[in-house]
Amino acid sequence: MKNLFVILLISLLSFSAFAQNQSVFDKFEDYDDVTTVVVTKKAFQMLTKITSESEEAQEFKELVSGLENLKVFTTSKPSIAAEMQTTFDKYLKSSKLSELMRVKDQDANVKIYVREGRDEDHVSEFLMLVNEMDVKIERDGEDASPEVVIISFTGDIDLNNISKITSGMDIPGGEHIEKAHKK
Repeated sequence: MKNLFVILLISLLSFSAFAQNQSVFDKFEDYDDVTTVVVTKKAFQMLTKITSESEEAQEFKELVSGLENLKVFTTSKPSIAAEMQTTFDKYLKSSKLSELMRVKDQDANVKIYVREGRDEDHVSEFLMLVNEMDVKIERDGEDASPEVVIISFTGDIDLNNISKITSGMDIPGGEHIEKAHKK
């Protein structure tokens, strides 16, 4: 009986750890009209082992050393964009995230939320929704529909460096973090 209890406890702990790596946004990975980027803790660990002596490489290694997950979901299909917005809103209601900032300009509405971290400069979760304005946008010489982008970081994240991380990794929607950082 004691062994059964120990096995059950270990199983529950394993499931709990697995569930923490899952995200309510992961369902969008399977959608054909969603572009997805997922970078895992293992990949960030590998990035920190890159042997380069340049100051830029050293700085980038320090930036990503505390990251556990990065997930980016992008779509320009209106029905999926609406579902992404709804999922984002539901997640906010059920999570303990607090609003960091909102930026609305002629290009996009940007909402950024965070979960507190070890101190006031660090967060354990960074969540951003970029909802481009409903206007025709020109990309690569062609008209394109507005995009919705969800960016999620988890780990030990230094808020002072978040725009450097997104620009260094060329993350879709990352330019909005830079704009928000400047405002």
